[in-house]
Amino acid sequence: MTRTLQKRYVVVTGDLKSSRKLKDRVGVQEELKSALRIVNRRFDDAIPAKFMVIGGDSFQGMLSSPKYLFDIYFAFFENISHQFYLGIGVGNISTRLSENVGEIDGEAFHKASEALESAKKENMWITFKSEWEIDDIVTCLLNFMADVMWNWTKRQREIVTYYRKVKNEKGSITLEEVARSIGIKKQTLSKILKRSKYKLLREAEDTFADFITRNWLTEQNKPKMAVEGW
Repeated sequence: MTRTLQKRYVVVTGDLKSSRKLKDRVGVQEELKSALRIVNRRFDDAIPAKFMVIGGDSFQGMLSSPKYLFDIYFAFFENISHQFYLGIGVGNISTRLSENVGEIDGEAFHKASEALESAKKENMWITFKSEWEIDDIVTCLLNFMADVMWNWTKRQREIVTYYRKVKNEKGSITLEEVARSIGIKKQTLSKILKRSKYKLLREAEDTFADFITRNWLTEQNKPKMAVEGW
């Protein structure tokens, strides 16, 4: 009897909400393509199969781990103005690895497809499906974070997105320095961040990253062994 541990991947499949009703559908599609290029470039080391359009208004990519899941979601949110559903699947693949995500298939892809359909049916931002027992927790946490973000005003979105980017690049930068670079008062920036629930969002983001990484690495949550040679 030979046991082999199958390699897991994370497949992310997205779809623009009610895209056929868009007045500027072509413009939004170009926005989506630009967002995919940004994500592929920014997270290149974590993406074995690049994100690409798989239908007029749908997109898909594959990650080597869930470590940057929320960072990638935020990058899409930052660069796609139109709302979108996301289905995330964790599992193995049954074909050769390829940089072209359209040439790959397997459990991770099936789970991502199921997750996307579930998100649409339940009208949620994101659904997460894996072989673990944490799917509901992860789905709930991701939807909480997404809901906070999509309820921002245009002004809040611009300011918070910029603030998060600067803080990620220069962790030691002060609130006053960020406010000065935007051309607003420190008190104004502080109020915008508070009304946007940024601190709560950041804490949820850090908790999610720690939780999902630990579950990805722990022995008890590794996928089942494939058994051959019975």
